[in-house]
Amino acid sequence: MKAKALGIVAGALIAAAPFASFAAGLPAPFEGSSTLQAEGVVKSVDHARHSVTVRDAQGGEASFDVTDGRDLARITQGGKVHIRMMRNAVISVVRGADGKGAVAAAVAPVGQTNSDQNLSAQVQAIDHASGVMALKGANGSAFHIQGRDLAKLANVTPGMQVWVAFAPQISVAVAPAQ
Repeated sequence: MKAKALGIVAGALIAAAPFASFAAGLPAPFEGSSTLQAEGVVKSVDHARHSVTVRDAQGGEASFDVTDGRDLARITQGGKVHIRMMRNAVISVVRGADGKGAVAAAVAPVGQTNSDQNLSAQVQAIDHASGVMALKGANGSAFHIQGRDLAKLANVTPGMQVWVAFAPQISVAVAPAQ
């Protein structure tokens, strides 16, 4: 129920966001995705639950619910694996590089709240040919977003403040390391 309500609210906000951006003279919101890839050694695998626990080179452990289970049958305890996590997002420019915009840097657009699903970030660099943006979160973390529609990224420039609303679902694939 909570996820359904969040989906309805997010849909309404996404539908209204272009009007707020246009009114503020900022680029319209656009869709993108963030991908994280890692290598590790399997500590345990639960084929019935489609989950795997992996230890990285520094000894840190993380458990993953695998959504793409094509290679799960080939995963065994002690084996080396490659994990790929992808998460979709809607990115809204909330303040231009000139400091002008509809909302302050660390504040979410109206109706959105800060959570682990959403964050404020600054555009550090953008490759308009590939659509890849380098972003820096308010906590100093660096990450990349791949924009889907290059035309919508045309007016996005370094220094702009953006609001990244991540989808609650994370797609996780695990495969034996090559």
